[in-house]
Amino acid sequence: MFQNLRVMKVNRLSTTPKHHFFGYYGINPWDSTGTYHLALETGFHTHRPVLEDVAAVGLLHRETREFAAYANTTAFNLQQGSMLHWIGEEFTFNDWDNGTLVSRAVNPKTGAVRTIQGAIAAISPTAPLAIGLNYARMAHCRAVVGYANEMNPDEIVAQPEDDGLYLLNLQDGSARLVLTIAEVVQKSGDERLVGGRTWFNHVLFNTDGTRILFFCRCRHEKGFYSSLWTVRPDGSELEMQIPFGYRVSHFDWRTPTRILVSSDITGEMGFVEFTDGARDFTPFGRGVLPSDGHASFSPDRQWLLCDTYPRGEARLAALMVYNIAENRQMPLGEFHHEEQFTGDIRCDLHPRWAPDGTTVTFDSVHEGSRQIYHVDLMHLMSG
Repeated sequence: MFQNLRVMKVNRLSTTPKHHFFGYYGINPWDSTGTYHLALETGFHTHRPVLEDVAAVGLLHRETREFAAYANTTAFNLQQGSMLHWIGEEFTFNDWDNGTLVSRAVNPKTGAVRTIQGAIAAISPTAPLAIGLNYARMAHCRAVVGYANEMNPDEIVAQPEDDGLYLLNLQDGSARLVLTIAEVVQKSGDERLVGGRTWFNHVLFNTDGTRILFFCRCRHEKGFYSSLWTVRPDGSELEMQIPFGYRVSHFDWRTPTRILVSSDITGEMGFVEFTDGARDFTPFGRGVLPSDGHASFSPDRQWLLCDTYPRGEARLAALMVYNIAENRQMPLGEFHHEEQFTGDIRCDLHPRWAPDGTTVTFDSVHEGSRQIYHVDLMHLMSG
């Protein structure tokens, strides 16, 4: 495969004075031509969004860096944006519709907008399906990943039987509940969860769309318990991969059955790889990769893209790629984040591959505003 990697300089894709960000990692932000990059635009970035805050939803042009707005939304946060996705020639963003969370699908060529009955969390790579989550509930479970709303926190059911994972049909816009929070708590059999406010988060389809990976988390007096699960998109064949009580962080699918996750399941925090259902946890990149980070495999599955949170007195967030075959890390840069950017207003790099594997984009505040940056990676073929 590729023997070397030459790293080009970091370029800013968006422009001031407004702030621009995509949100989460491991999602393709580019249109089919590689010209337009999905983004949100706001006039603020130093407080958690409240009900009155609005983000413009639109496209950044790769060459001109101009932002073209197509819609507005109040269903967003600074960490994950509005879970923007491309579905063919349309792009989607989450939105409110008379107090109900939905997703809008926009055709930027025609301007046509249609509504999907649920807030998208992840899209299948092989079928016109998505998994939806209740980001209104999440605002009262872990606010940093939820959307501001007027729900009464005292009325939030701890472990509901009518909320959980929703299967969304991207063609007809319909949605149905396929797995409830109560079902997962019951299957775990963990008595520590009794009465604890529980939620699902971080959903990802495998590479052939046959399984999904997700977190189930439950509040306790000092924070929350985390667990990792897989299930078929229709809610069947539910399996707990890592039980409550272990640290479980970021993940990606390497193949339809092989999973990468950062966890302390083997005794110390670090990346491990395992087979869905087998729990054959094997350390991955130990001593070379950081113990945690927003990691995702390149389209050819030969490289891993990863970042770190700001570290040390200089608060430098590192960006890197990792050659799996050679067990070799190659740095792409370090980016200073001021001390104020912590908690709900932090700016994780959340790096993302382009579909051809030659470009990486990420969000950062190292120049003072919240903007989107890109790094061009020029692969040199051996021989």
